Amino acid sequence: MKKALVAIGLFGLVGCTAAPAPTPAVTTTSAPTTTQTQAAGDLDCSKAPEEVVGAALQLNLAHPKQTVNQNVVVCQYEGGGVNTTVRFQTGSDAAAFAQGKKGFTDSGQRVADLGGFFDEAYTSTLGAGEVVQNTLVARKGDTEILVTSAANFEQEKKLVTELFGRL
Repeated sequence: MKKALVAIGLFGLVGCTAAPAPTPAVTTTSAPTTTQTQAAGDLDCSKAPEEVVGAALQLNLAHPKQTVNQNVVVCQYEGGGVNTTVRFQTGSDAAAFAQGKKGFTDSGQRVADLGGFFDEAYTSTLGAGEVVQNTLVARKGDTEILVTSAANFEQEKKLVTELFGRL
């Protein structure tokens, strides 16, 4: 349970800036549901609709909840067994990417580089047995995509490739 809480907290950590962000204001819209502080350019969960994410990951997903915080958009999906998240971040460079990776290792998770996949990428797994969450993070130019799900890394790679193609 402690590792799960660390992982959940890590999602917020990976996209944070040095200064604390203001508390997000909640706005109610039709699907996807949105929590927003500032615009994140043209990125939103419409770039990762549940039918595309679910098909690639082979999970039955519905209704993403969208949270926007400056240059980060997080899409959390209902269904899929465990937490299924797609996270977009703009303005990511090699140093920011390395900092996000360090956050995983600092929390005790094993991280493996995924060479030859976009500009840079890594994977991490949390859990064991029947409850496993895989995370794949990749950067292309100044855009970073993180996918966390119960799917395997090949399925997550397929999704990340498709999502970069949609941007």
